[in-house]
Amino acid sequence: MPSTSHFLALVTAATGALGHAVVTKPQPRVAGPAYTELCGSTYSTYMEKDPAGPIENGVAQAGSSLGCNAYLCRGYQYEDNEAAAYKVGDVVVFHVDLIAGHHPGFANVSVIDLATNTILGDPLKVWDDWPNATATTPRSDIDFNVTIPESLTSACDVGGKCAIQWYWYAGGNKQTYESCVDFYVPA
Repeated sequence: MPSTSHFLALVTAATGALGHAVVTKPQPRVAGPAYTELCGSTYSTYMEKDPAGPIENGVAQAGSSLGCNAYLCRGYQYEDNEAAAYKVGDVVVFHVDLIAGHHPGFANVSVIDLATNTILGDPLKVWDDWPNATATTPRSDIDFNVTIPESLTSACDVGGKCAIQWYWYAGGNKQTYESCVDFYVPA
């Protein structure tokens, strides 16, 4: 017969998944040796247990041992990944794996400058209320496309300068979720 502590552990695990999501298409940045070395083993080990989990949980675990900017692509490093080549006008198909989204907030997809962690131009997609359980079928909040704008030809001309970042901030529980797709726009 399960013990009370076993039951509480299950309830805690279930309530910990109140809002989790991650991009699965196109291939987002993932963990690798550069990430672990820079961010530290406490943060990287904790975050790899829940790749769709909120960044704040990993930051709290790592404390002062955190050696990377966790709010730049979850701390995942360009050196551990490969950049896709997208031409101006290419349509990039996205899928967000929404594991649980009981705490709505806002979300966007933007191209970010990796050196400054700032958005280049206007966001490519914006949702004032994400996730949207009443979205169209198929769900336009988890299955969507973005088009590579012409304005990125010089800013994102080589890998390592830019990433397409999916960003969700769940305001109810003050948690941040990010996925980045490294890319460049060839001449």
